[in-house]
Amino acid sequence: MTNSDVIAKALAGEGIEYAFGLPGGEVVVLIDALRGAGIRFLLVGHEASAAFKADVTGQITGRAGVCISTLGPGAANLVTGVANAYLERSPVLVLTAQISHDLLPSFTHQRLPLDRIFGDITKQSIMLDGLDTDARVAAALRLARSERPGPVHLAIPGEVAAREARSWGQSASSSQPGFAGRAPDAAGPPVMAGGDADAVIRAIGEARQPLLCVGLGARPNDAPAIRHLLEVTQWPWVSTPKAKGIVPETHPRFLGVAGGMAIDQVILETLEASDLLVGIGFDPVECDKPWFLHCPIVNVSRWSTREGAYQPLEIVGDIGAIVPDIVARLTPKPWPDAVLHERRRAIARRPHTSVAGPGGLSPLAALEAIREVLPEETVLACDVGSHKFLAGQFWRTTMPHTFFMSNGLSSMGYGLPAAVAASLHFPGRPVAALVGDGGMLMMAHNLPLMASLQLPILNIVFTDGSLSLIRFAQTRRGLPPYGTDFTAPDFSQIAAASGILAARATTLDAVKAHAARAVAMRAPFLLDVAIDLREYEDLV
Repeated sequence: MTNSDVIAKALAGEGIEYAFGLPGGEVVVLIDALRGAGIRFLLVGHEASAAFKADVTGQITGRAGVCISTLGPGAANLVTGVANAYLERSPVLVLTAQISHDLLPSFTHQRLPLDRIFGDITKQSIMLDGLDTDARVAAALRLARSERPGPVHLAIPGEVAAREARSWGQSASSSQPGFAGRAPDAAGPPVMAGGDADAVIRAIGEARQPLLCVGLGARPNDAPAIRHLLEVTQWPWVSTPKAKGIVPETHPRFLGVAGGMAIDQVILETLEASDLLVGIGFDPVECDKPWFLHCPIVNVSRWSTREGAYQPLEIVGDIGAIVPDIVARLTPKPWPDAVLHERRRAIARRPHTSVAGPGGLSPLAALEAIREVLPEETVLACDVGSHKFLAGQFWRTTMPHTFFMSNGLSSMGYGLPAAVAASLHFPGRPVAALVGDGGMLMMAHNLPLMASLQLPILNIVFTDGSLSLIRFAQTRRGLPPYGTDFTAPDFSQIAAASGILAARATTLDAVKAHAARAVAMRAPFLLDVAIDLREYEDLV
């Protein structure tokens, strides 16, 4: 077997179904080996898309999503998506080509220090040399999914891919492949320390108004334990965007989404009303303001979140096993009715929105109209921009794995690739991508892929002809808008040219009708919605 065969066999044995990427001459042998192993290689229009798709695949399956590139520019293009997976705590295996071992010291064409480039945004960067490839790939896959999950990079030199795989015993003189990056994380969660549990219970017992915060470290299988915790304690709770749906947002004591979404001042006031934040999988990587440095916090997490001045009291281990042990030692501690009702009223208030303005529809009204007609089980993949703040706070989510957003890195371009990955893994569910016109311009190459695969994705483009989030940052500083406005193309025509049905909407009735039609047809669809950007200024 070649080293490429060994890699493909290892991935197939892990249950990996897809690999995303762009080929290069150095990786065509590997891609063919994947074909032979029954792993489907999906050609994307840009390597960043491949890494975003691998990221979301890892979040959904718990196994490493796989992205592939050639050396040089291909590998460099992966960086944004790999960095996103690193900060989203997603298991990903990054496979890139590299210059042959014997040429690396002296051949400079397309030579980049991939170990250094990926070393700081992955758990480990490894250069294969053709020896014990099966063991090295297996170790990389374990490392990617171990706590805390994250990407692992394997560089495959040009001569290694097609060479026969060998073990260490066959070449005692060979040197060990290079390693770079962070030290490997532990293979599994440590046992909960009794002293930590006692301290957590003591802190909760001394608190007058504990507030539960469910974060990205919580997983769908933790949901029963978390819901039981809420029922026993009678605490109110907030979620971070990455944990939306772990507990339904229709829960009577839900107080909103923390982490810098719309009406953030309201959420900060709720946090201040509490004298102890009880985190379940809370990770500050989602916070765009440092409020967590000044808030008393205890945290139950699969990995330690302590860093710098942030030193919470925490229990590290299996959340689903630890939470029931904690619940058994707690008694109900509800908030006073008046305080709870006031905080609920604060998030229930919607900012005043007009149905339409000179530039188009109210973005919040349009979002709520779409939510009204899409089924509860719809998966929404949200891109980054002003609309992200609305969706993160106001898109009602009641089921796990129905909301995906780039929040740790907050990278534009995430929405469409994320929707593709979600549609591949949830073929029976409606899937929608919510993107701004700037994000669509970045990632429109995903439209032909959706058409060729006939993925029933509803692409919703909020078009306002501006990078509005940055535009407001300019005007708030007294600066004129500059470099942030552009002429948006007719995205419905771009979609039609890509083989996708499309429509433009300028009324809320049309938004509802087209969204409902798209879901009923179960075919790729693009809905271009003209938005009045002025409303964003009061919301984000």
